[in-house]
Formats: sequence, structure tokens, C-alpha cells
Amino acid sequence: MGQDTLEKNGSGTINAIREVRVETALTKFAMVTPDDGSSRLAIRIGPNITPEGDVCFFVGDKVKYTVTTGAAGELPGAMVRAVFL
Repeated sequence: MGQDTLEKNGSGTINAIREVRVETALTKFAMVTPDDGSSRLAIRIGPNITPEGDVCFFVGDKVKYTVTTGAAGELPGAMVRAVFL
């Protein structure tokens, strides 16, 4: 707690969605290709309302995300914030 964190916002396109077993639960991850040309990100996703009213993400959806990094040696995390057109 109280450690500095750095957040970077970005946007990109989902190009794959897979379910991965994390301990005893299945969790969905999306591979996102950032619009700025940097390396693809694996982002944990959950249900979300798309512009069409669907309750999930699809390959090809444009998304906004935030990458959060913490103290030295701490792995970065990313979270999908919203789907946009």
C-alpha cells in the first residue's frame, strides 16, 4: 500500500478470446492488439455491454484499456474499461 503506480491508457482491437483455468475457476482473457503498434496484451475480461446491447466481448471489438504498473519487479496488470465503436 502507498506505493507509486503508473497507469497508461490505450485502445486496441481484440484478436482472440480464450478461457483459461486459474486455480479452480475458468477466466476469460482477450489478446488485444494496441492501436499504437506496441506488443499485444493479454487482458482479463468479464461480461460487458457492447454498443449493440450484447453482454460479452467479441473478436474484432475495439476496446479501451488501462495498464497499471507498480513497484520494481511487479508485473503490470491491464483491465478492459469499455467497448467503443
